Order: sequence, then structure tokens, then C-alpha cells
Amino acid sequence: MEESINSKKQQAIDACNKVINGIEDENISVQSALLTCRKIARLVNDQDGMLWLKYEAEGYPHTNDGHIETKAFHIGVHHGRGYVNDGTQCMYTDTCSSLENDVVNAKIAMGNFSTQGFAPSGDYALQATQRMTQSVAAGTSSYITKASTASRKLSILKSEYYNYAIEWLISLSFSDVAGSVFDEYQDKVSKYLSDFPTETLQKVNAIDDYFHEGNPEAYAQVMTSCRRLWADIARVLFNECFPNKPNKYHTVSGIDIDVSGDHIINKLSAVIESWSGKATKNTLTGSESIYLVDWMENLNDLQNTGVHSEVTREEARRCILQTYIVLGDILELRESAKNKDAE
Repeated sequence: MEESINSKKQQAIDACNKVINGIEDENISVQSALLTCRKIARLVNDQDGMLWLKYEAEGYPHTNDGHIETKAFHIGVHHGRGYVNDGTQCMYTDTCSSLENDVVNAKIAMGNFSTQGFAPSGDYALQATQRMTQSVAAGTSSYITKASTASRKLSILKSEYYNYAIEWLISLSFSDVAGSVFDEYQDKVSKYLSDFPTETLQKVNAIDDYFHEGNPEAYAQVMTSCRRLWADIARVLFNECFPNKPNKYHTVSGIDIDVSGDHIINKLSAVIESWSGKATKNTLTGSESIYLVDWMENLNDLQNTGVHSEVTREEARRCILQTYIVLGDILELRESAKNKDAE
């Protein structure tokens, strides 16, 4: 399954590069760029993109009275097909294949307009020549205008397809980088967590099990398990940092905070402030420490969501990620402070 996903992703990246390089090197037709963009949309399952590109390839649908359907109209205008005529928003509906044909046919027709071989004689030869020249000029001008208009529309569509490929290439490439970075981060945090009691690590497994059950009740249990994991680690870290287990902590700003009982955020705030001054590279200082404390408060609110309302998969996923990242930052700070003490 994973191999299939990675295969699709690589195909999408290859398709993006085909469009981008083809347009930049001018060796791909606009029609081919469009068809390749449809492939990109299918591979990445971009529903909005698939609908837009379907209209681009097959034409924009009309209502029975001849007007473009409202949804299709907005999509077309959003993707560069709009223009204003006498103060009214309009859009052109030519497909790129028909526009490319217009350009080719206009060039062929212009090549056929010629006075070559025309040799009138007699009293009206001059008038005939003038009329013939005027006719050729008029016909040529008409096809030049038609070709120019079609080329201008094609350049807009080409730009839209190019931008679509660029956006997806950036997104797909960034996900590779993000995945690699998170894997490295995950390995580091897993190493830190391995020092904790078995009961604490079992909560990590419970979070994974609940998340993959895939229902609102299980997602609520994800929140609860994250909160319990959070509380367990907070107590362990606080007792480690303050073995005398004080009830109050005097902050550097001169405020006494309650670190007794279940004041989890206060306990972790005290730990962060204490370890920040000891860290080997001053890992978290000043505004960074404040930011981490703020994030902890937001995360606490998110974890408590499961107690009061139905939880969505997205909320559960966000809670897992944020819990993991915040704990990772705190545990990295702990490691740095340990290294400093060992010097």
C-alpha cells in the first residue's frame, strides 16, 4: 500500500516536471500540458483540480437557455478565462485544442492568400490587380487577428497549467522534506521517551490504537490519552528537576506559581524555565520559552475538547502531533541540560 502511494507520488512529480520543463523549453503543446495536468490531479486526488481540468478539456457546460452554468462560470473566471465586455463579466469557452487548431489553420490560410500567378490583362487590368491586392490584404488581416486572439488566449491557459504544475511540485517536494524531518525528529523523541516508565509508554500505544479505530468516541479517547501522557511526563520531569517537590515556584519575573498537585502547565513552565538556563546551547530562551508555554496552554485546551464534545479525526490528529512536538521540545531541552551538568 505504501509502495503504491509512493509510486503515485513519484508519477505526479514526474508529470509536474514534464509540464514545467515542456512549457519552459517550448516543446510541449498546450493540449498536452492540459492532459498531463489532468494526470497530476488524478494522482494527487485533487477533486477541485479534476473538475476544472475536465471543463478545460471537454468544454464548459451550459444551461438549457445557453448560459454557462454558474459553478462552471466561476471556475473558468478564476482560472484566467474572464474578461469584461461593456461592464459585464464574461468568459471565453474555447478549448485549448480548438485554439491551437485556430492558430494552425490561420497560418495555413494566410499562406494560401497570394497574388502570385495572378496576371490580368486588358483595359481593367489595373483595377483587377488593385481589387485582388485589397482582397488578399483583407483576408490576411482577418486571419492575423484570429491567430493573434487565439494565441493570446492560449498563453493565458498555458500560464494556468504551468502554475498548477508548479504548485503541486512544490507541495509534493515539501511533503518529502517534511516527512524526512519528522522521521528524524520522531527517532530522537522516541529515544527520549524510552527512559520513561512502562506505564507511560503504554499510553503512547493506546493513542495509536484509538486513532486507528476511526470513530468519534475513539478520537475522544485519543484526547484523553494525550492528556494522561502529558500529565505523566510532566510529573516525572518536575520530580526530576525539583526532587524536593515544592508547592510554589518563584519565576525569574518575580511571580510565584502553584506547582502542587495537578497544576501540570505550571509544573512544566517551571521545568522549562529551570532547564533553559542550564541548556548547553541555551536551547530555549526568552520569547521561545514563552512561546512553548503558550503552545502548552493551547494544547491543554485542545486535549480537553474530548471531554466536552464530539471529536473529529482532524482534531485528534492535530492533538497527537502537537503533543508529540511540544513534548519533543521539552525532552530535547532536558537532554541539553543534562549534557551541561555533565561537563
